[in-house]
Amino acid sequence: MTNYVSNKSNIGNENLDKKLIRKQETEDILDKFLDEVMTSELSDEIKANLSKLVEISRYNSQIDSLDTCNNTKDNKRINKERINKERYSSEEILNRDKKRIARIKILERVIKEINIDEVNKKKDNLVEKIRAKRFEEGRICPHCGCKRCWKYGKYNGKQRYKCKSDKCGKTFGDFTFSPIYCSKKGMNTWIEYMKCMVKGLSLRISSQIVGINIATAFYWRHKIMDGLREDMGKGCVGGIVEMGHMIVVESNKGDKNSVRKRGLYYRGRRCGIKHKYALIGAPEEVKRNFVICAVDRENNIIVEASNNKRVDKGLLDEVFSGRMYGVEAVCTVGNMHYHSFLSEVGLAIGRSCSGDENEDYHIENLMRIKREIGKWLASFNGVSSKYLTNYLYWYRWMKEKNVYNMCGDHCKGNDYKIAENLFIESHCKYTGMIIKEFKRRKPLFVSAA
Repeated sequence: MTNYVSNKSNIGNENLDKKLIRKQETEDILDKFLDEVMTSELSDEIKANLSKLVEISRYNSQIDSLDTCNNTKDNKRINKERINKERYSSEEILNRDKKRIARIKILERVIKEINIDEVNKKKDNLVEKIRAKRFEEGRICPHCGCKRCWKYGKYNGKQRYKCKSDKCGKTFGDFTFSPIYCSKKGMNTWIEYMKCMVKGLSLRISSQIVGINIATAFYWRHKIMDGLREDMGKGCVGGIVEMGHMIVVESNKGDKNSVRKRGLYYRGRRCGIKHKYALIGAPEEVKRNFVICAVDRENNIIVEASNNKRVDKGLLDEVFSGRMYGVEAVCTVGNMHYHSFLSEVGLAIGRSCSGDENEDYHIENLMRIKREIGKWLASFNGVSSKYLTNYLYWYRWMKEKNVYNMCGDHCKGNDYKIAENLFIESHCKYTGMIIKEFKRRKPLFVSAA
């Protein structure tokens, strides 16, 4: 053991001697280099810069030689402070520290200004895209619908417009009667909330992330869905179409007037396909809704909610009239009302029941859509029938944008870009939803004429 320790100490002494010899050699090389520089015909500025480099290299070699004895971080720091005190006076050290702090403050200010400029550029781009979609047919007054409007200056950096109509004459902006209209929160807060929406987070978690009240999160969600529904329209399908419906048990979730009432329909329900079995053998007065679905091979979807007692020819005509173009064949679930509707319209039936054997005509996409809708509604722990249409259109938007992921989170892809698209498309139409009116609104159902 003693031999091992002595051998180790001898090796350490040899390494120290080698480092000292190497330090002396570097000092000699630096002296020789400095003499050659001073005797050369270079300019004074170049000579001064080269001499500074020589001093820096000597300073570093001096610190390295001191660190060979004590390699701890504290000793390195102490050695650097001692050498700095020897080289510079206390006043020079204070001036250097002040300059360093001033440089750091300037850099922080520049970084903040750069971030503000980037945020403002993103806001301006979003406003330009919304303005282009809103006014693609010319400037239209949201108050009276007049097409004669002009620019009317700016207020807080936002463009204002004025209606030329004698009866109206009101002013409006780019976001008048949009979800963000009269909101006290900025555009960035709304986009952060939309990121939570596309991720499929609950209202409570979204309100905590964004920093708003849970009631505000609820109204924001429905304001966005109203704008999205108006912008999307009813949609259309073509080619090979798969058509069918699913049963959704009616729910009065959130109705304060029915808190004390008991029963199947007055508590929060996970509305979906699995609850249709509860209706077997039930009396005629059982409350239920229908979701009529249609999908083609290019992922175009039609989803509408109805409170009719049954799905008949009149309801199908109300849902699909003027929304089917270039249809080759229709694959149905085997309901006779679908057959009578298709024969009346003059469309060919590609598949009428599960017994048909044809590889081209199937209803696999329709069944997948029905399963996804059931899981979509269940992910919100129950959806009131009053708001069922909004949630169906939200699901349709996610599917048509190819961002809906049935497993785990709702969104797949860059959630910020998807949230920006959601912000643009939900602010292009004049919805103008007021909270007082929203509380008194009626369910949005499609019913037979």
